[in-house]
Amino acid sequence: MKRNPQIICFIGFLVLIVFVSGCTTSDNTTSNQSNQNVIVQITSNTQWNGTLIYNGATYAINGTKNKNYNLGKTPGDVKIFINKYNDTGNLTVQLLQGSNIIQTKSISSHKDLVDIRHTF
Repeated sequence: MKRNPQIICFIGFLVLIVFVSGCTTSDNTTSNQSNQNVIVQITSNTQWNGTLIYNGATYAINGTKNKNYNLGKTPGDVKIFINKYNDTGNLTVQLLQGSNIIQTKSISSHKDLVDIRHTF
């Protein structure tokens, strides 16, 4: 069985194109993810207080009901500690980067504490 050199070259060319295409494409999901701001989203129907630590600084935070904190694109080590003033209502804290949920913690008792830690 005789092989046609043109067919062999064509197949080699296709293999080369597939190889180069696979090596030069990048996963934009990861790079786009790191370009998104980090947000602390607090959802509550009661009063709460706590501590937010990022970029080496510590902040006392408190509020009634919902609140968001924009930490920027590279907040470093993030630590969130939040508790409620009373036993009524629920509190949920989410750490988001873009549309990606990094962590979620919820409490319903004032004896519980939200404790979230993540390094970006």
